[in-house]
Amino acid sequence: MIMAGLNRGFDISDEGLYVLLADPLQANVAGIFNYDLLLKLNYQLFGYSFSLVELRFLRLLLYLTGAWALVGFWKNVTEEHKLDWSHFWILCLGIFSGYAFLPPSLSYNSLTVVLTCFWLKLISEAEFSVITVILLGVVLAFFAYVKISLVMIFILMTILAILFLKKENPFKVVLLFLPFIFLELIFFMLLDENALTRLTDGIPLNRQRPSYQLVHLVKSVLVGVFWVAIPAFFFFGVGYLGRTKKNALYNIMAIVAIGGFCLVCFLTHVTEEWNHIVLIFSAAVLGYYFGKGPSPFGILNLWAIILFLLPFLLHFGSNVYWLRIGIHYWVFWIMAFFLLSKIEPRKLSIPISFISLVLVFNGIWWHPFGLDTPLWTEKVEWIRNGNETIYIDPEQVELAKKIKEWKSVRGNTELLAAYRIPGLVWLADLRIPYSPGFWEERQLIIFFKNQPEEMIYCNLEALPEDWSFGHAKNLGQIQGNNFQLLWD
Repeated sequence: MIMAGLNRGFDISDEGLYVLLADPLQANVAGIFNYDLLLKLNYQLFGYSFSLVELRFLRLLLYLTGAWALVGFWKNVTEEHKLDWSHFWILCLGIFSGYAFLPPSLSYNSLTVVLTCFWLKLISEAEFSVITVILLGVVLAFFAYVKISLVMIFILMTILAILFLKKENPFKVVLLFLPFIFLELIFFMLLDENALTRLTDGIPLNRQRPSYQLVHLVKSVLVGVFWVAIPAFFFFGVGYLGRTKKNALYNIMAIVAIGGFCLVCFLTHVTEEWNHIVLIFSAAVLGYYFGKGPSPFGILNLWAIILFLLPFLLHFGSNVYWLRIGIHYWVFWIMAFFLLSKIEPRKLSIPISFISLVLVFNGIWWHPFGLDTPLWTEKVEWIRNGNETIYIDPEQVELAKKIKEWKSVRGNTELLAAYRIPGLVWLADLRIPYSPGFWEERQLIIFFKNQPEEMIYCNLEALPEDWSFGHAKNLGQIQGNNFQLLWD
């Protein structure tokens, strides 16, 4: 299902941002997501840039390597050295759950999952050799380019592991920073910019955006913690009572837990998606096995606790509802379950396979990009950049044609697109000035001191008050949103 959808469908919103980040000629001034520097460096050295299909395939390959890294983590923490292929494929299925929400292209969300898989493998090694520490530094450096909000969290956990868990030489902490310093120097010498030069401007500017205020970001995580804590707590009680003595209190707690689970599923169904049910069910199962453990109030399995917390830590910095995006991190709860329950993975291969199959089918084919237009509906061939062929919705083709024809007359390679529609610019073989995506009015005010001469506008938010265009051309409508070309 994943392979068959590589060249079909396109999301003009989030996926538009991802493909523009992969465009080596697209500016990313004051960028917060800076993994495009790695792709720009690749273009500088080898003259190669990735197409949409290649980005989707690259994500699939990275997911496979992430599963391989998790198998290594499994071996490290269980000291089992004869794991079979069922372990690898079970973890693959867990990672593939990330296709259930947001587009299938390479993104910062998918990259953080893969980086975390490698971090787990390395941090669980029996010995922290110099090579292991440097590799951990590479992972942390990539975190800095992919999602800066996670860097301090993972640096702190890594330093604590080196100094207190393994009691290694403090000098090894210094080695963690060498890969980042090396990459920053390379980027500055070859590209005249690096993450530090961008983040110096990017972090203060993004703090001015309403949806990226610290209070809002923390609240977004805490809301997720609150909802999954309810079923986890009640099923913890069921597990605890079940391991002591199954009496009337146990039966009452089981009824309350099941009722609480159903109520939480109902109350949290605030969007058309239902992926959150998988997360809430998984939290309930983990709560049960935590309670069933030998000492529920003592020292539980440290790795299981870390795996349970990872989805919340990885979410920090995102302004999306946790129960929507949390499905990206389901694989870590699957791993926590197997560590707690000690159940042979092969015994649960069928239910996990079924859940993953449904998630992937829904995310890629049935409701791709969170829309109501299945991927098997009519698609039209669109050739971009002269040699890249994809099959997309007829409405998208019509909009891209109009933009391309209009811009060929104007003779410019850049066009501002607001709001949340960078993909239309990419389809028309154009780029956006300053940034690969404008989501809010505040961003326009920050980057454009004066009104631009021309732009594409989607009616998701109002334009700045002092912006007034003399001409407007209606481009069409997609999913109830109207698109206009505006120019003086």
